[in-house]
Amino acid sequence: MGAVRYFQGDRAEVIVCRGSALSYSRHNHVSTLTLGLVLEGAVELETDRGTEIYRENGLFALPPYAPHSLLARSPCTLVSLCVPKELAASGGMEEAREAAAPLLRRAAGPEAADKLLEGLARLTPGEIREPEAGPLAKLRARLEAWPELPWKLEDMAEAAFMSKYHLIRSFRRETGLTPHQFQLQNRVRKGQRLLAGPATVAEAAAAAGFCDQSHFDRQFKRLVGLTPADYRRRRRSCP
Repeated sequence: MGAVRYFQGDRAEVIVCRGSALSYSRHNHVSTLTLGLVLEGAVELETDRGTEIYRENGLFALPPYAPHSLLARSPCTLVSLCVPKELAASGGMEEAREAAAPLLRRAAGPEAADKLLEGLARLTPGEIREPEAGPLAKLRARLEAWPELPWKLEDMAEAAFMSKYHLIRSFRRETGLTPHQFQLQNRVRKGQRLLAGPATVAEAAAAAGFCDQSHFDRQFKRLVGLTPADYRRRRRSCP
């Protein structure tokens, strides 16, 4: 699997995969702008705009909520920078760059850090899109804020004032995922945040809304590429 490390700062996260063949099925990054830099090998990125291959020094950006999948075509080294959309939307990306720079240099070294920071500087706030406000905006916000709540599809449809089938079609068109997939993804993200603190894996699973730890483990590994226990071991907090 290679070495995978998560470096967490106050306002940014860096993920360094060295010699890794991890691949990620279709998902999106809620409220987060992500930049990826391939240092060795190649990755295949599929988005709504098509499929592209990125090789050594290849740089890509994923706006918040943009559905995508990532396939490592061979063991590769990839550095990913994640910053909150609020920082990314600041004028000229300056605030995002200031927040990310120290963490990037510590986690990935100066050369990779400079390339990612240059890529961040080239983006404009207009490229940091998110789904338009509409009948699904409130539901989407609730699923992000409280994914652990036991919402059934009928509850979601009622909250969005539409039929179940219309909800599924509209939600998939807007986010690339069904409402249930989006809820599961946000439950895993909440689990990640809890594992960054003192919570045990069992405590994180329960607080994130999973009925048992084995379900949490399966969904977490599918989305993150690691088990919750591995994620805790490979994570580093950086000031």
